[in-house]
Amino acid sequence: MAHPAPSESRDSASDLAGAAAPSTARTAVELTALTRHDDFLLELGELLGGRASVHPAESIDAALDRLEAGRGGQVLAIDGRQSSEVRADVERASERFPHAVILVFTEDGAEMAAAAAVKGTKVFAVLTLPMEPDKTSAVLDAAIADALGQNAPPQAAHSRPVRQAAPTLRNPAAAAAETAAAEPPSDGRRTRLWLAIGAGAVLAAGAGLFLMPKRGAAPAPAAAHRPGAPAPAAPQHRFAALPRPAVDTSIVRGRVEDLLVKASRAMFERHFTTPKGENALVYFRSVLAVDPTNGEALDGLRRVGHVLISQFQDDITQGRYNGAALALATLQLAEPKDPHIRPFGIELSSAVVNQALSSKQLSTAPALIAQAARRGVPAAQIAAWQSQLTSLQNKHQIQKIAEQITRRIEANRLTGAASAQTALARLRTLAPSAAATHNATQALIDALLRQGRQAGLAGHGEAENQWLAVARQVGATAQAIAAVRQQIDVARASAAHGRLDDLLARARERLSAGALLQPVNDSAAYYLSALAADHPDPSEAAAANQLRAALAHALVQRAETAARARQHAAAAADLAAARRWGASAAALHEAQAMLAAPPPPTPAQLAEVAQQLRRTHYVAPSYPQRALSRRISGQVTVQYVVDKAGRTAHLRVIAATPAGVFNRAALDAIRHWRYAPPKFHGEPVEVPVRTMIRFVLPN
Repeated sequence: MAHPAPSESRDSASDLAGAAAPSTARTAVELTALTRHDDFLLELGELLGGRASVHPAESIDAALDRLEAGRGGQVLAIDGRQSSEVRADVERASERFPHAVILVFTEDGAEMAAAAAVKGTKVFAVLTLPMEPDKTSAVLDAAIADALGQNAPPQAAHSRPVRQAAPTLRNPAAAAAETAAAEPPSDGRRTRLWLAIGAGAVLAAGAGLFLMPKRGAAPAPAAAHRPGAPAPAAPQHRFAALPRPAVDTSIVRGRVEDLLVKASRAMFERHFTTPKGENALVYFRSVLAVDPTNGEALDGLRRVGHVLISQFQDDITQGRYNGAALALATLQLAEPKDPHIRPFGIELSSAVVNQALSSKQLSTAPALIAQAARRGVPAAQIAAWQSQLTSLQNKHQIQKIAEQITRRIEANRLTGAASAQTALARLRTLAPSAAATHNATQALIDALLRQGRQAGLAGHGEAENQWLAVARQVGATAQAIAAVRQQIDVARASAAHGRLDDLLARARERLSAGALLQPVNDSAAYYLSALAADHPDPSEAAAANQLRAALAHALVQRAETAARARQHAAAAADLAAARRWGASAAALHEAQAMLAAPPPPTPAQLAEVAQQLRRTHYVAPSYPQRALSRRISGQVTVQYVVDKAGRTAHLRVIAATPAGVFNRAALDAIRHWRYAPPKFHGEPVEVPVRTMIRFVLPN
């Protein structure tokens, strides 16, 4: 059985296992999103528009913990792309939190299978991905209304009774209606609520949205709230920043004399706090439970405290913060008035916060900083940590939004809801002058201008104007838009006045610039393909054939360069294109052979070849007469290369003792050495070699 903590439990090390209770300054509904996809979170945030706070969770266990820690109405959104057991996750959530509103999102086309999989559960609705803004927003409205109705506080006896939810159907319209019956809305709120009811009813009839029936009415609370009595306080859940120290608080029964003997033996055997139930701390505390003034037990606890102080200092120095927390909590149990407890708590909190910030643990750092503040860390340090945390969070958020913009541009989701344009607006608000914002803006402008150019070249004037207008709104300069219009005009003029000659010129220019296949609509291949489709006359056809041959040759050359760089995918793609453009079989075969050739040896493999070198001709170095007459000995270390023919080359002295005395003699000798040609996998290679020549005086 656990015993009460000492009188200073507010400062115990176990406090490091929790953070400050959640702030009450939050939305009335919290949405927990079970997903690892940032797009999912950001799209939900956009559609919610601040009506509910969004909390991400990467596993069902984390999602359940988040629901438990929440206050007010609770909505759980499950990303079906992540969860392989959607039904099991839904049933676990429904069992632990029967009042939570559960939404399931699945990829477009899989909604029927998903609805069948969760049939009979308490799922509120099944929606499709990508999210359809109107449908999803309306269902979120109704889910929020349902969550608020499910979590309405108990009312006093004289209040109007709350209407119970219908037991047979749980859908957006019904949920909104229940909320309307439970609380008389204002005129503006009544209008919004009936709009949500109407939208939910319409969406229920549309494809891609499945409303799920309830299995029954919500269970009644375990105990009725007595009229006039204060409502029970919501439980205070704490974020576990460190595992809570498992301090041994056992009490052993027995005679004082026997317990002191056991305590003395435990001290001798250095069993100060372990094993559980059989250590000096337990025995001394058990004595004091019988005789609170026993001097031997009090002195023993002081000695145990000294051991714990040393253990804490060692653990904190070595970065073992869990061990330090346990030592500190145990010290407080042994010596609750020890003066080290408070400064040790501050030191431990500071170390853990610094570690969390340096390793960018953004999810745990806020809780740890709150703990540090409660421990008494100076306000200036708390403010510095908060500033550092805010900076890290901003950088992380900026990076996430910038990555989302890139993905949406790649997916051609440029405008509208949940698009690159809406994400860029958030990024500009968060970091208007950041480099990431500038790069994302330019990338979106380029994509919009590209769409405008494509529409113009296809003769879609209205679409061209719309794309260029959005580009101007995002920030495209007048010069950039004029350049696009000029490109479109040139293309149209070329079609009206000698399209074929213009295509030939463009193909030549693109070929000269190295734009062989990319950009797709502005490359040599693009213009040559257009030429072929237009059936040129014989003179133009001859010029086009020459360009086709030049393009095939350039592709083969580029493939060979990529093969030498071991860029197999790029080389294979260029060879395939070269074959389509008429490259000769011989050129293709040679490039294919280069692509199939083994990679060059690594330095480690060359070292192995060097160890197997066989010298075929040796010339001994001559002892310099000057050194001989002065009785000077020494050594020279020379680095050189044995080339593919077995000759020495690139000789360089890298160490000599004494300096400059024997260098020439060593180099002259090595220049005449010869080796059997070195080979790697049967192919000649050059091998770096390092050797040392000693010059020893004759006896």
